[in-house]
Amino acid sequence: MFKKSLLASVIAGAMITPAFADLNIGADLELNTDMIDTSLESAEYKQSGHVEIAATAKREMGEYFVAGKGAFRLQTSDGVAIRDAFIQLGNNTWDVQAGRFEAVNLTPKGKDTIIEHAGGSEVSVYEASYVRGRFGKNDSGQVALHFNASDSLKFELATAFGDFEGGDEVDKQAFTGIRPAVMWSSEVVNLTVGYEQVKYDSEFAAVPATFTSAATPAGTKKVNKNGFGANANFNVSGADVNLNLAQSKDKESKDKVNTYAINVTYGDFGAGYIHSKTDFDAAATKDTKVSTTYAAYTMPLLGIEGASATVAGSYSSASDVSQAVSDKTTALRLRLNYTF
Repeated sequence: MFKKSLLASVIAGAMITPAFADLNIGADLELNTDMIDTSLESAEYKQSGHVEIAATAKREMGEYFVAGKGAFRLQTSDGVAIRDAFIQLGNNTWDVQAGRFEAVNLTPKGKDTIIEHAGGSEVSVYEASYVRGRFGKNDSGQVALHFNASDSLKFELATAFGDFEGGDEVDKQAFTGIRPAVMWSSEVVNLTVGYEQVKYDSEFAAVPATFTSAATPAGTKKVNKNGFGANANFNVSGADVNLNLAQSKDKESKDKVNTYAINVTYGDFGAGYIHSKTDFDAAATKDTKVSTTYAAYTMPLLGIEGASATVAGSYSSASDVSQAVSDKTTALRLRLNYTF
């Protein structure tokens, strides 16, 4: 007990010295309880959540600065996930950012507490985020250059590279990506437009033989995709409105995805609509569509500062999909948040 108290005193004393004067540490808890019902299966209930701990710091000397951030999540699934880990340096006109982070959002979804799309893997919703970031494991990396031409005109050039294994990036090897974006703001509207291109080798597992097809050995295939995203953000009678447009093309398969979205946030309430169409180049494959509507409302929790509860839901329908996937999906969520 004495050693623990002594250690706590040393840490507390160190953090109030000038060397740690600009170090900020914060934490918040998020807990989701969900109900997801599809046209193929009965309703499924599940719970997930995390505690996120983040530390940020910044030093300035004259017109220059160096800043850094580290954040990780302790998940209720008994795992730990790194969120951000980057260093940023420069001045008010330009800076360079390197590490693990997210680039500018080209298709913001507003109050997207829960969005469950119908159609499974047979539909696609493109969000201009192939190279947005938070890549992670092994030797992957990100570097971004920011240039502020004026208070109303800004530029970002984000890049990513490396091998991505584990989690969502299990099959992406020799990954390279580039993503330039321009942000322009005025008193009436804020516009963000960007383009991205990504290349990598996709590994696929062997497929055993069936009565109707021969076995397929494991191997790799080349993936070469590009796309663009555009967002117009403006205020209407106190409501924050986003209009999004995004389009991607797979240069190898020639498949295209067009996604359109609108969302509104007014105080503690938010709602949105997303429509996406996938145009398959193969003549024998039907083009698929998916439309999803979502909404959420946040309220204080017992009047306690930093505590809130959000009720949210989404409804999605897909067309021209096979009977193997759900063409309708309904989702409900109760989210509890506490910042401490």
